[in-house]
Amino acid sequence: MSIASSLSGTPSSLVHVVSDDDVSAFASEEDTPFPALSRTVERISSFPVVVATEIGCGVVPLSAEERAFREKNGRLNQALAHVADSVVLMCAGIPQVIKGAPGTGELPKYAAVFRHGETGANRERRFAGGLSDVPLSSAGMKGVADAASSLPAALSGFRGDVAKAVSEPPVVFSSPMVRAVSSARVLFPHSEIRVVEDFREMRLGLLENMTHGELSEGRFADGSRSSKNALLYEEWLSSNGNGACPSSADFPGESISVFTSRVSAAFSAAMRSVPPGGVAVIVAHGGVQMALCSSFFRGAGGVPYFSWQSGNASFRFGEVSI
Repeated sequence: MSIASSLSGTPSSLVHVVSDDDVSAFASEEDTPFPALSRTVERISSFPVVVATEIGCGVVPLSAEERAFREKNGRLNQALAHVADSVVLMCAGIPQVIKGAPGTGELPKYAAVFRHGETGANRERRFAGGLSDVPLSSAGMKGVADAASSLPAALSGFRGDVAKAVSEPPVVFSSPMVRAVSSARVLFPHSEIRVVEDFREMRLGLLENMTHGELSEGRFADGSRSSKNALLYEEWLSSNGNGACPSSADFPGESISVFTSRVSAAFSAAMRSVPPGGVAVIVAHGGVQMALCSSFFRGAGGVPYFSWQSGNASFRFGEVSI
């Protein structure tokens, strides 16, 4: 997203003027700890040019209500500035660049990364990674169907052509795993589902399809049980997933860094087919969401990796930096 120093010649469909409703919507998300995770900021960032009013430089309002609104307006402006490439303060008609440089005029690219519907493993809180090809549960299938019917409403307020590109994509990039492909077919019944092997979930080795309780008891996916297994699991937890998963020849595992490199290479290849202003629609997993959003979304800096995972059958949207 760029906040341009001049709107001359810019089609109005590419410009969003921040409204009081935007301020109220953002304020209702006060529990969202990072600007890039705000659904309001996601929606507004679908426009390459955003015009916001600075109302904090004048006289302090007398009423508590007006002071509260001014505070909320300023917080939204801060959030938008955080994810913007360029921020220009206009004062008496004179542009003052306070972040980046004015936009080049080329439209950015975007991505909408969907997480598959709920599985039985999700409900049982099992580590279902790239080696566990579990299907959607009946509740998960219903959840995906509900998400498909409510998608137009979820995209309300997005830039018109972006909303259409997300809701009616000609191509959807999907993980090869059955829970993702099934979700993609329900969400996008008229789209080509293009399977990308490297959008497979992170391989969790000997932790696959096990619960925390089972692993804490030293039970591994190969049927073994020992105190050493429990120690290996605790060491992996202590690394916050940055260490390699306990693995074997039959149950290979990955670290977050290896997994992210694999997914990022596939994403970069997919984005080459997306034109300026276009959207890559991906249906995959929570791990894929976390890897891609933390690596490529504007404003992702400082947002913890694990914060990017959405609920089942929902998505993250953002401008992509490649």
